[in-house]
Amino acid sequence: MQVFLEALAKAGPKFNVYDLAADVSNRTKVPIRITEGIIQVLVSLYMAREREAAPLEAFLDEQVGPVLKSALAVGEDKSGKTAPAAEEIEVRWVKLRKFFLAALALDDTVGTVAKVGPVMTEHERIFQDARILTDIRPIFHPNLSEKPNAAVLVHMLRITTRDIFGRQTAQCFALDSNDIRFMKHLMDRAIKKEETLRDFMNNSGVNVVAPKEFF
Repeated sequence: MQVFLEALAKAGPKFNVYDLAADVSNRTKVPIRITEGIIQVLVSLYMAREREAAPLEAFLDEQVGPVLKSALAVGEDKSGKTAPAAEEIEVRWVKLRKFFLAALALDDTVGTVAKVGPVMTEHERIFQDARILTDIRPIFHPNLSEKPNAAVLVHMLRITTRDIFGRQTAQCFALDSNDIRFMKHLMDRAIKKEETLRDFMNNSGVNVVAPKEFF
């Protein structure tokens, strides 16, 4: 437990559970799936305590402890084994309590992972996907059998968004060549502003956590 806690503290802010688990697993050699499961539990407990604004020790003693002690007894009894004595359950809880007390106080790691997703996605609509289809549209003569000698290019931009409930919505926009270049200009500016702000924040001692290409 101590090795795990030290690795968790040294990992620093990460964007999500998987990034944090990969770092901790690499430091401790604990299998990645087990590490992810432990961190998922820690994040769930961290958010539960945040919602209730409860002191950490009171939260553990009044809510987490009774549930875990009951689960230990019932869980082992149902599996066909002899349920551990109350003294043994208390010994296990003392160890877990010490671990939870240290882990849930790591606001820079566990706290960041717990909050960064909701902070980034707390919007009415969240970008999900995009696609651009480009068409040639000929200009026909009054006599439709005549071969057209002029045409225009039209780009159809389809943007898919999701809401906070996970429902997806697609919207389509017609763009011409000027629109495409204007949007590219806006994107280039946004990338440059992001780079400037990232450097400014990092130089100020604030770690900017960012999603990877896929998350």
